[in-house]
Amino acid sequence: MANSFSGLTAYVNEDRFGRAFWTEALMRNDVMPFVVKDGLPIPGVKNDSIDLAKLSATATIADGSTCVGDLDKDNDTVISKGTTINLKKGFISGVICPHDGFETYYTAQGMPAGQHYKGLGVWQAPLMAEINRHIAKRLALNFWQGNQSGDTWTYDGWIDQLLAANMGSAVIGTATPTDGGSAGTDAAGVFNICEALVAAAMTSVDFGQDIMDGNVYIVMNAQNREFMRINYQRRYGLQMPEIAVGLTGLQNNSFGTFLMPGTRIPVELQQGVPQSTIIMSRKKNQVLAFDLESDFTNVEVGMDQYNENMWWKLRMKVGGGWQALDTNNVKYWGPAS
Repeated sequence: MANSFSGLTAYVNEDRFGRAFWTEALMRNDVMPFVVKDGLPIPGVKNDSIDLAKLSATATIADGSTCVGDLDKDNDTVISKGTTINLKKGFISGVICPHDGFETYYTAQGMPAGQHYKGLGVWQAPLMAEINRHIAKRLALNFWQGNQSGDTWTYDGWIDQLLAANMGSAVIGTATPTDGGSAGTDAAGVFNICEALVAAAMTSVDFGQDIMDGNVYIVMNAQNREFMRINYQRRYGLQMPEIAVGLTGLQNNSFGTFLMPGTRIPVELQQGVPQSTIIMSRKKNQVLAFDLESDFTNVEVGMDQYNENMWWKLRMKVGGGWQALDTNNVKYWGPAS
């Protein structure tokens, strides 16, 4: 005779919860949205390098008390060669053997029946999602900081080029950014750094006008964004987002773009920016040239000719640069070289 006991504690459903991987790469690629918003994306580039055009003009004032017969006052408008963007081809790939590690107790339940695999069953989607996260993380770091340990291509990121330019007076300070100290008044406090960047840029007529027109941005990573909030709170006793346009509180996307208090300057977050560096630049200054944007998002997957190994690959062509690296276009806090 069978007895039924309804009071037993239910066990975890292995088929449901056994497919929840712990993932290592959590940083998505936030570079392309940033470039579209504040930089200059240049798609459709097949060449190995492109030259950006630079427009300049003069407008000197002459005496106008009499009629003028000669209109040529040397107020020339000139289109000249600007920055050269060098593009590099990159390739990322890997091979996965369905027989190696996918027939254990944990994963066997999701694999297709038989030994002639054409895929990885239920494991293929989460596996490719994790690969995509790692690709996105690697691309974001390369675009900002250049090639990383393990990379075999040579790519100069925006930070590489910034340090190589020896920016002189454009460097406002070099100490490691902090939360401003107990009173929030330390010069290396992130909010204090942003104030110093604005003050320095205001000494340039063109840079200062762009600040007034909302044509300037500040970019930092998420750690410095949190330091900025703490710094502001220690100085003024308020949560910074409470008075920032578009944010009503810390629970309302406090890590999204916001305007620096008292200005029209958006503060952008980019995880590829080193913790040592906070940049203020005129918009459209940072350039990213590439063939197709979809090259960075389409990972091809297939089986080899023997239907033994599953392969995946990503191929792209890309180059980054700055329209102008000088004190009239960029101010930053960080290493001088």
